[in-house]
Amino acid sequence: MFLLFLILTASIIGFLLIPLHVFGLAVGFGIITGCLMRGLYLLHEINHKLDNQNSESQ
Repeated sequence: MFLLFLILTASIIGFLLIPLHVFGLAVGFGIITGCLMRGLYLLHEINHKLDNQNSESQ
């Protein structure tokens, strides 16, 4: 349910950025890139913690 809320919110923000043309495109691209980079960083941290936990249990 929360994911649906986030998708709807992102869609509304996207529609609000349309009239800004190039500036809106740059802001939208920055938001998407930032979210992807943050997701990759979090996946890296999770992997690092799982590796540490696995090496301690052996």
